[in-house]
Amino acid sequence: MSERYTPRGDFDPQGTNAKTIATYENRIQEYVEGTPHEVSNDFKEWMDTSLEGLPADALILELGSGFGRDARYIAGKGYQIECTDATRGFVDMLGEQGFTAYELNALTDYIPGPNDLVLANAVLLHFNPSETAEVLRKVHDSLSDQGRFAFSLKQGDGEAWSDEKLGEPRYFCYWQRDEIEQLLRMSGYSNVEVTGDHSGSNALWLHIVAYK
Repeated sequence: MSERYTPRGDFDPQGTNAKTIATYENRIQEYVEGTPHEVSNDFKEWMDTSLEGLPADALILELGSGFGRDARYIAGKGYQIECTDATRGFVDMLGEQGFTAYELNALTDYIPGPNDLVLANAVLLHFNPSETAEVLRKVHDSLSDQGRFAFSLKQGDGEAWSDEKLGEPRYFCYWQRDEIEQLLRMSGYSNVEVTGDHSGSNALWLHIVAYK
């Protein structure tokens, strides 16, 4: 593992998103092979909470669907889900599995709606604080009146480049619970639930469900 930490606020965000997407594009197979293929443990509990009370015809949009693990879990619950990813290779992979999938970058593209649930598992952790604030606002605007946003982050301080797992650099931003709760409320969310677990190999995950 190689990480280069810098204090939050001093990090130069120029090009971080494009470089991270390029890493995923170059290392799709490594990502698929190195990522669990089943939804389990606290991730499963969080996802079940995200779906709780949604009608069978709920409109669900996933940001960063990857190779479709979470989409398969949700579809197995009887829901229809619209998949997206900023990486072309993942979009092609999702289409081959029969999902409705298209290329979408949450930072630069319009987020369609209205959605009853937007899901983004391990996506916002690749955005710096100002980018995260922008995505939170865009998702909020895309939600139905009773909609919710479920996403996950890694707990910690600062920002880093890491080549762990894929062998090429990805940008990560780490958050404390009170920081993301405050930012969500500033972004217009009325109710915020944050839980954590240690099922990740080397970081505490924060699981968030934020309601419009």
